[in-house]
Amino acid sequence: MSYFEPLTSSHRINTHGRLVRCPHCYHAKRIYHLSFSSLGCMNCKAKVSKYDWFIGPAVTRKDLRPKSRYKAEHTKRRRRLYAKTKKELLTRLMDAKFEYKISKEIRPGWSCPDLVLVIDRRFDRAVKAFSDKVLSDNQSLEWADSSGSRSVHLFMVNGEQEDLPFRTFQLFKDFLLERYTNVDLLMHREDPGLGIFLPELDEAMLQAGRTPNGCIKAGIE
Repeated sequence: MSYFEPLTSSHRINTHGRLVRCPHCYHAKRIYHLSFSSLGCMNCKAKVSKYDWFIGPAVTRKDLRPKSRYKAEHTKRRRRLYAKTKKELLTRLMDAKFEYKISKEIRPGWSCPDLVLVIDRRFDRAVKAFSDKVLSDNQSLEWADSSGSRSVHLFMVNGEQEDLPFRTFQLFKDFLLERYTNVDLLMHREDPGLGIFLPELDEAMLQAGRTPNGCIKAGIE
């Protein structure tokens, strides 16, 4: 079954909310009720009728359970890597493992994920430049993870993660587009988690015989 399906009158939303996807730009956001006749897309600004939206699956009991993951934090630079197992994390670090402090984190059950910046990883340096030059001293955009051609950056205030404000995202978007014209991926969305799987983009790739991040699938009939 597709991750997103057309919204109908039979769909219901519990207290944890569900993702909906814009039919125009494929941007996803979480909603907590269906008592609307139309809804504006935060990304492309289109006003979309209720039953033109696509809706994702409901949150299950399994999603609510706490989960663990391993974190590698660089001893000098503000850089972190995450993996489901310690072995996987050490494989990704390779020769640089002695430069990182490794610890195990217990993550609470599902709650509304923080809004983050998802971007083509070629522009990671531009994110850092914006963070250093434009944001105030108590704010920063910090690299959190990279997978394939994508990176996720978290919005930090006084060292604590918060939702990336839409106004800050717009400032960064203007900052970036003044300098580059070939930005293929720039999103303000909920944290997609490990692997940076974006259903609103990757399902079409999988159906076309490509893996997420644009690589051709091999050995699959």
